[in-house]
Amino acid sequence: MVFLKELVELITVPPGDLVYHLVTVFAIQLILGMAFGHWNRHRNDPTSIRLLVTGLGFAIGRTLLMLIAVLDRVGMLSPNIVLPPLERFLDFVILVLAVWTFLPILERRPRLGIVLFVPVLLMATGVYAAFATLWPQAEAQGIIYSGYWQEIVWDISAILVLLLAVVAGVIWREGDWGLAICLFALWLAGYGLQFTAPFVDSHTAGWVRLANLAALPLVAGLTYRRVLGASPIGDRDNVVRMVNVLDLVRQIEAAGDVESVLKLAASTVKHTLGADTVAIGLPASGSGKGVRVVALHPPTGVMLTEKEPTLLASKYPLLASAFQTGHMQRARVPRQDPTIAALYRSLGFDRPGPLLVQPLVNGSALHGVLLAGNPVSQKRWTMRDEQILQAVGAAIAASMAKSNRRESSGRGAELRKIHAEARRLARRVADLEAELEQKHQLAEELATTLRLREQQASDKNQAETEATIWQDEIRNLAEARTALEAELADWKEKTEQLTCVRDGLQTELTQTQAELEEALQQVSSALTARSSDGEWGGILVSDGQGNIVLASQGAQYLTGQSESALLGKPFQTLFDGALFDQAVSNLLQEDSQAGSVVVRTFDLGGRTIRAELTRLSNTADWSGTMAITLYPEAGSTVQSRIAVSLIHELSTPMNSITGYTDLLLGESVGILGEMQRQFMQRIKANVERMEGLLNDLVKVTAIDAGQISLMPEPVDIINIIEDAIMALSAQFSERELAVQMDMPSELPRVRADRDGLYQIVQHLLSNACQCSRPGSEIQVTARLEEYDDQVEELPDYLFVSVADTGGGIATEDQHRVFQRLYRADNPLIAGLGDTGVGLSIAKSLVEAQGGRIWVESEMGVGSTFSFILPLSSEAGSDRWSGGTSTDAGGQE
Repeated sequence: MVFLKELVELITVPPGDLVYHLVTVFAIQLILGMAFGHWNRHRNDPTSIRLLVTGLGFAIGRTLLMLIAVLDRVGMLSPNIVLPPLERFLDFVILVLAVWTFLPILERRPRLGIVLFVPVLLMATGVYAAFATLWPQAEAQGIIYSGYWQEIVWDISAILVLLLAVVAGVIWREGDWGLAICLFALWLAGYGLQFTAPFVDSHTAGWVRLANLAALPLVAGLTYRRVLGASPIGDRDNVVRMVNVLDLVRQIEAAGDVESVLKLAASTVKHTLGADTVAIGLPASGSGKGVRVVALHPPTGVMLTEKEPTLLASKYPLLASAFQTGHMQRARVPRQDPTIAALYRSLGFDRPGPLLVQPLVNGSALHGVLLAGNPVSQKRWTMRDEQILQAVGAAIAASMAKSNRRESSGRGAELRKIHAEARRLARRVADLEAELEQKHQLAEELATTLRLREQQASDKNQAETEATIWQDEIRNLAEARTALEAELADWKEKTEQLTCVRDGLQTELTQTQAELEEALQQVSSALTARSSDGEWGGILVSDGQGNIVLASQGAQYLTGQSESALLGKPFQTLFDGALFDQAVSNLLQEDSQAGSVVVRTFDLGGRTIRAELTRLSNTADWSGTMAITLYPEAGSTVQSRIAVSLIHELSTPMNSITGYTDLLLGESVGILGEMQRQFMQRIKANVERMEGLLNDLVKVTAIDAGQISLMPEPVDIINIIEDAIMALSAQFSERELAVQMDMPSELPRVRADRDGLYQIVQHLLSNACQCSRPGSEIQVTARLEEYDDQVEELPDYLFVSVADTGGGIATEDQHRVFQRLYRADNPLIAGLGDTGVGLSIAKSLVEAQGGRIWVESEMGVGSTFSFILPLSSEAGSDRWSGGTSTDAGGQE
């Protein structure tokens, strides 16, 4: 076993792998050469076709591997990315081809072989395509293909195919079944070792290579035996055909009328050559060189109408060349020569094909011409076909010359001598046929005896091989069991260690939770004092390194960030300002006393925030913990009121502009031209947009001041959507946008604030209008989402979405979509129509009413903004932080 492992390592790494490649290439060349020669002699034999397909498959696979090696040498391709799955696939295809070619039952039933071979090959190709796509990612992670799950799939598939082949070969023992089973057993041993004991430090299937090294020469031996034992039926057919030609020669020499015999000779020559048509012509009388066709098989309409068509050498250069040289002329690509097509039409054929023209020459005398063509099958002529035609032409020309001399001299003795010679030749042919039959029977008897002896030898070798294989398998299983027992002991030890670690972490977690509770109690007094004054505050708690470990809901609201975004973030990166950074650094120092407080004031999102930084008491395991209490300054409310007053002052002229614009569009003061109407509509759309921006500022001011009020009541969402679309109709017309609504005719009423819900829909539609491509379509969807009866304590909710064609929002910008973008240090977002605070208002209003809003985007296509509202009456009643919530009756 150690020797085999060393041999595998030798043939898988340079320069030893060169021996493997040379041996396999040499074996494949032998297989392909023998298969091609056998097919060239017996093209209609199914065995020759299978051998040729197998040889071509082996050669193509080896060519692909050599091409990858060349690309690796020139640095165009990394073999570790392409080679491992491709080599496993080609090895699998090679063994499938061998099973299809050499399994006795599939040789006896060719159709069954095709039915099994084609689906297996197609499935293997599909699996390879999937594996080749997944492997580069695994290879980038440093995974070795040997022992990888993809190789396990290839090994199991190959083992199953080989096991079935061995069982079928034992059941149906025919021909060289013993050698075939030895071949399959070699491959089975290689794949079995690769499955059970792969070399985990190499991408190459070493055991499979070793099996190929022994199996491919055996495949070459089986191919040689197939070629050597081929049926000699074709040779007997050739003998019979030559006998017919000799009989034809005898008839021509004996006939008084040569033309009548030539009409019968065309059929014999056609069958001898295997041609589609054969024509025989004799020299035409007259001054011009040409021939008259006296025999054509099979006959065409031309022969029936014209009797004997004449072919002039001046019209057909191929005939002229044959007459001048006295040698055979060939037309291998007749479609490129219009004169060949014209010659075929003269004989009654619509389509040209390969053509041979053999002049019937004896000495210097031209007795005629012999034409053989394939206009139907388009089969190309081989060298053997040309040699047969030349021999037949020479025999016919010699017979015609003798017939002419006999007719001119009238010597009967010579004629009798020729007849006697023909009869002698006929008897000789009969004797040769009998002798050939006897030799054939003797060859079959010798082949049967040889097969019996080989079968006995293979049975003995098979028994010895199986015993060796089973002994190796038992040793491998014992080694595997020992390794598994050692691995089990290691895992038990690791389990005990992990249990100890888990108990320690659980204890540390309990202590940490107690310390967090103590920290919260230390800062709760400050939060309670601020809450009693009507101000909403927040708490942030950090560990000894200044990283946030706890964030209250008020802190999330004031900072505008979610809990997941705050946790783990350092205090110094949360707020701008050198003074704030210095205060944090001082409190985090180890010599800082517990209870130390530092107060800082800074601007956060246009709001003045007061921060109290407190050093908490040290504990045994969590020293240096710090807390920050955040609450808004009262001065921000005064600024908000001033902003609201200025916005109301701007609303008056805006309403006046809107009124005058409506009068002009209604043509109450005169008829407008088409261009004037477009200008007025554009003015109205921009005025409405400015009015919307002012309303957004009012809403933002109210949200910042915590003075927004909600009046829940049953609301029809369909009417809200239709009203919002009508209010923005001027903006849609300006940008030539269409709105497509996908919603049922009726939806259950949702209990929500009507004005707030209207503003949510209006902001989403306005954003879609501003960012969508002119001439495109905005999709508005509304539907009811119902929970299953098995899900308890979850209300049904209403789903609304608005899809635009703005080209999509980048992934890195999607977290800023619902933030306020009016600050100079916050750049605008590509693919977003909203440039101010509209979407942040929509988010605040949705969350205030117990809902949730989000965005989904695809680059190059567009974005979809969606929100949901629960249908329960309590939804959103107390979710607005810092505001006043009222019900439909107006009770606070």
